[in-house]
Amino acid sequence: MIENKLTKNQIKYVLFHLRQHALFDDKIISYNKLNNPTVIFTLTKSEIQKNLTVDFMEREIPIIFSDSNSKEIFSFDESKNLIFHHDLLKSAFYILSGAQEYNSKKKDAHGRYCYENSLHKELNFISYPIVNYYFEMILDGIEEFCRIHNLEFKRKRLFDNFGFFLSHDVDRVNFYGPKETLSKVLQILNLRPTAYSFRLNIKHTLKSLHHLLFPNKEPDPWWNFEYLINMEKELGIRSTFYFLHSRNKKLDSKYRFDDDKVTSLIKKLDEEGFEVGLHGSYDSYINADFLKDEYNRVHSVLGKKPIGIRQHFLRYKIPDTAIIQENVGLKYDNTLTFAEHEGYRSGYCYPFHPYDFENDKMLSIWMIPLTIMEVTILQYRKISFDNFRKIVDKQISEAKKFGGLISLLWHNCRLMDDEINGVSTFYPSLLKYIVKMSPEILTGKDFITRIEE
Repeated sequence: MIENKLTKNQIKYVLFHLRQHALFDDKIISYNKLNNPTVIFTLTKSEIQKNLTVDFMEREIPIIFSDSNSKEIFSFDESKNLIFHHDLLKSAFYILSGAQEYNSKKKDAHGRYCYENSLHKELNFISYPIVNYYFEMILDGIEEFCRIHNLEFKRKRLFDNFGFFLSHDVDRVNFYGPKETLSKVLQILNLRPTAYSFRLNIKHTLKSLHHLLFPNKEPDPWWNFEYLINMEKELGIRSTFYFLHSRNKKLDSKYRFDDDKVTSLIKKLDEEGFEVGLHGSYDSYINADFLKDEYNRVHSVLGKKPIGIRQHFLRYKIPDTAIIQENVGLKYDNTLTFAEHEGYRSGYCYPFHPYDFENDKMLSIWMIPLTIMEVTILQYRKISFDNFRKIVDKQISEAKKFGGLISLLWHNCRLMDDEINGVSTFYPSLLKYIVKMSPEILTGKDFITRIEE
């Protein structure tokens, strides 16, 4: 892929997503040749460039593929042909399609492509959607070309301001159950690893025992769905909840979809206008039988087919996972982000289609970029609440530039002050802060309806 020019289908893939931002006549486009008057995209066989940037929209934007050292993005010749000096199509394709991941054999212990190995880190563009910037470079040139030649050109935005997608992975629902109480006792005895201090383990164990004896007097901090539903409804939010099957006893959930409490919860969420999706189990990202079984289980309880998914542990293999999800019948995925760093793994703040490299074609399932996971910020990177808010500010600013979206994942089991002091207050205050920025707030299902319209 790196050493070759884009194929015709790969070019079509990039132009498909470019058309999410503007309307123009494809007949004006040419590649590496003149056909007056025309827009000429330079196509290269070059290797990755790591020292070339252009000044654009008050940023120094890395150009990943180019045979030129020009600081100009485009120019017009004497015949008023528009010529792009760099291979912007290949640069956009490489990040949006996940080509760098497809070519990489470097994975972490969970089989995930890592931020540490990415161009995002090396060229420092994780904090902004670089593909959107490439598209703006292209559209600035095409708009000027159309103005000169009196051709139709019209900009488009998905949102007038920006979109906000809130979701929850329901990994755990019991902090005080019988098995959980036994586990806490084993942690006190140093027979099982723990994330808490000895004092906190004692406190949690005593509370667990009290909950077992008096279940109605000691609420379980992980069964907090009534609180989440009411708080979000007051803010005008309808979020998406992804439910996880208990396939892998160590790594997946400890509940079953057909547990009475869980079944009632799923039905209540649906009745209240929240979205219920599938949280694909640890191994389902490369196992079609597993994913189909889990899809059918949610369908059976919900009474209708789920359309959205996020893979557990953010495990994802390009393009295998997307192909499995599409074949199962899912319409969108919200997995793609780096576990260890927030930002734009696909370089894009719009929904997009993944690419099937083996068959050289665009897939039909949609990807909604996941831009922030609370575990990344608060636990992996140990960033303060104030800096968390600043990260959100920056993402909102980027989304507003392009009429795009930000998406926030917050686990229902990550709201305990014992685990992160002050988190139970910070989370609702963060949502209030985002809502004050006047986004359009949609579920994953709503986003797909919007983009397909």
